[in-house]
Amino acid sequence: MKKRWMTVFCAALCMTLIMVAANVKASAETSVWDEGKEEVYTEGAFTYYIHPSQSGEEAWIYKIEIQGENVRSLSIPETIQGKNVTRLGCLDRGSEDDREAYATLFGTYIEPWHNWDGSSIPAVAALKTIRIPDTVEVIERAALSGMNSVTTIELPRKVKKIEDFTFYGCDKLKTIVLPEQMESFQNSSLWGCPSLKTIKLSKNNKKFQVKKSCLIRKKNKALVFAAATGKRFTIPNGIKKITSYAFGSTRSSAIHIPSSVAKMEKGAFHRDAWRENINIKDVKVSEYNRVFARDGQCIYKKSDKSLAVAIPDNKGELRISERVKKLTGNISLVNCDTPEEGYLEKVVYPGSLKRVIAPGFSAIRAHNVYFTGSTPPKVVKPKSVDEDVLPVGCQVYVPKTCADVYKAWYKKNKCYVYLEGWHTYNP
Repeated sequence: MKKRWMTVFCAALCMTLIMVAANVKASAETSVWDEGKEEVYTEGAFTYYIHPSQSGEEAWIYKIEIQGENVRSLSIPETIQGKNVTRLGCLDRGSEDDREAYATLFGTYIEPWHNWDGSSIPAVAALKTIRIPDTVEVIERAALSGMNSVTTIELPRKVKKIEDFTFYGCDKLKTIVLPEQMESFQNSSLWGCPSLKTIKLSKNNKKFQVKKSCLIRKKNKALVFAAATGKRFTIPNGIKKITSYAFGSTRSSAIHIPSSVAKMEKGAFHRDAWRENINIKDVKVSEYNRVFARDGQCIYKKSDKSLAVAIPDNKGELRISERVKKLTGNISLVNCDTPEEGYLEKVVYPGSLKRVIAPGFSAIRAHNVYFTGSTPPKVVKPKSVDEDVLPVGCQVYVPKTCADVYKAWYKKNKCYVYLEGWHTYNP
């Protein structure tokens, strides 16, 4: 009897596996697109350009054209010529290293590093509402950028990935409803959305949760994106990690770090990957935080005394705390807005600074750099770092009695010949 039941069980299991495999294969087949074939469909003021799937059952809308400039609402159809609309946006080809711009769903291009948001078409910038059907499962990178007048966007529940720059430059976007089945989220998707106040997400989502307008990854309690508003914003207690550019669109002038935060990634408070954050004037940390502490203009890590957050004053001057002993590239700068080649007015490095891991100095560029220690810090240059390891292209000031020591330091690190100015002073 037991053998018979085992035989029946194994047969049922095999049948189930065969059916699952067949369904997976069928799904994969319907997702193969005929990109060499283009179909055009016009409805009202909108013309849709699509690639059909090879099965003929699905439609991928890769471009939408709008006729006239007085259209205020776009409702993307669920079906086009009998095909379910399951994909939106232009798929960019080529190497990431060579990428200069990204195409939007409306045929324009964005370049976030040049503050171009794809709103050059007046009809796109004038749209106030957009409805995306529940049939959509994929939205490509930068697809919905440049819709400057849209205030609310609700994404279909089956979309699993939110790609880079998806809503970049949606200036008036106040509320976004994220997909219930979302598995990954790029916080650059919401860069350039200064009006964002509300993030909504179903409690059924397995990967993320929303708390106090913060999108949090459940697995490691990481703050992925904060729709921070008001003069003072307190990060919810319980968050253990702040990811890079989590405050990319914040308008809050003061941020409070709770006791639970134990890790901050590079550029955690930066506006984006190319600029620091002039909107944030101040960052404070709970006195009960066991990992980080603040002294003067700096928040540092207690264990190795490495700099985590630097807060220049309104004159663009920064004095590194005497409690800081280590400098790496893993820092955030606030209360300043320096592009990649931008500089603060003045930075003063303390004698307590003993170790710098490149690109530590390059992470805080300044026109005038002061060293106060009698001995310069030890510099480590990882193989992955190509740039100069010491301050260059600036005026350097060192203690008068230590000039020879610092000159030898620059020469040893092959940076001395690049100095534009060399000065000594009495500390």
